[in-house]
Amino acid sequence: MTEDVDPEDARPEGHYPRFRSNTWHYVPADLARTLSLGPAGDGEPGQDWVLSYTPERRDPDDREKVFVRLSPPALEELYVETVGLSPEDRQAGHTAECDFCGESVALEKAVPNKREEPVHKRCYRDAYGGPEWLEHY
Repeated sequence: MTEDVDPEDARPEGHYPRFRSNTWHYVPADLARTLSLGPAGDGEPGQDWVLSYTPERRDPDDREKVFVRLSPPALEELYVETVGLSPEDRQAGHTAECDFCGESVALEKAVPNKREEPVHKRCYRDAYGGPEWLEHY
């Protein structure tokens, strides 16, 4: 489905008719690192938080960062909506399927195999050999 996303009209065709007149944005995997959530200022008590991201556009030079100000009640609502997510759903984009064993591997802990696919360090060691410490590093 993600290959079919029109960056200028990111609402899935035929879905969410109630929100058809709203502006939709799409953040693809290569822009996922632009997502940020944190205090609007220097962290003083009582400040609102800001969710920011850079949406996809047809023209890469036209990617303007979007800022959404979240009041404390809005931040709480965001938490309520996401608190029940499974670790796999919450970490979507941060995990991948290990190319060797098929289990989920955190990208920050993965190493690339010879095909440049993410694998567990233990799986890499089992497949190619290597030092014992590699699995625990």
